[in-house]
Amino acid sequence: MGGQKELQARKLIPYLEIGLSVVNIEYRLANIALAPAAVEDCLCALSWVIRHGEKYNLNADKIILAGESAGGHLALTTGLIPASTQRNLPGLGEEKLKVAAIINWYGITDVRDLIAGKNIRDYAVTWLGNQPNKLEIADRVSPLNYIQPNLPPILTVHGDLDPIVPYSHAVRLHQALYRVNVPNQLLTIPNGGHGQFSRSQESKINQTIREFLEQYQLLN
Repeated sequence: MGGQKELQARKLIPYLEIGLSVVNIEYRLANIALAPAAVEDCLCALSWVIRHGEKYNLNADKIILAGESAGGHLALTTGLIPASTQRNLPGLGEEKLKVAAIINWYGITDVRDLIAGKNIRDYAVTWLGNQPNKLEIADRVSPLNYIQPNLPPILTVHGDLDPIVPYSHAVRLHQALYRVNVPNQLLTIPNGGHGQFSRSQESKINQTIREFLEQYQLLN
C-alpha cells in the first residue's frame, strides 16, 4: 500500500515543481460501483473544488484536469461532459463546471470500442458489468461523444505501442478536436507502452506539459 502511495506522490511532483497546487481525487472502482459511478464522483469532486477553492487559495479560473490511464479518461469526461446533464447528482452544486485545460495521459476516449468493438478489453467489460443499458452508458461516458467548439485546450500523451488503451483512441480524439478548432496537442511516445516511460521520455513529457500550460497562461 505504501509503495502505491509513493508512486502516486512521485507523479505529482512535476506539477508541484512548476508551481501548481494539486488536488488528488479518489473515485469508486468497479468492485465497488459500476459505470458511470467513477465519472459521477469526479464531476462532484470538481464541483466541490470550485465551491471551496477560495478557502484553499485555489484559482477556480485556472483549474487543470490531469490523469493517467483511467485517470486520463476521467479527466476528459469531467472536463467535457456538460454539467447541465448531471444535475440529479446529490454532490453537484449550481456552479458552472468550467476548467482551463485538460492533460490526458493515455486515457480511453471511446468506451463502446472497448466493450463491443474490435478492441475489447476485459477491464472495460468489467467496469460496465451486466447492466442492461451498458452500451448507452458506454456512449454517455465516452469523451469522443462530447466534442464541440469552445472546449478547453487538451494535451494528450500516448505511447504508439500501448497494449492497454489503443493508441487509435488518442489519434481519433486529436482529429475530432482539430475538426472543430479546439486547441489541442498529441504527444506521441515512439515505441511507448502504457506508461512506464523512460527517464528521457518522462523529461520530454514534463517539458511539453510546461510549454503547453505556459502557452495558455496557466502558470502565473
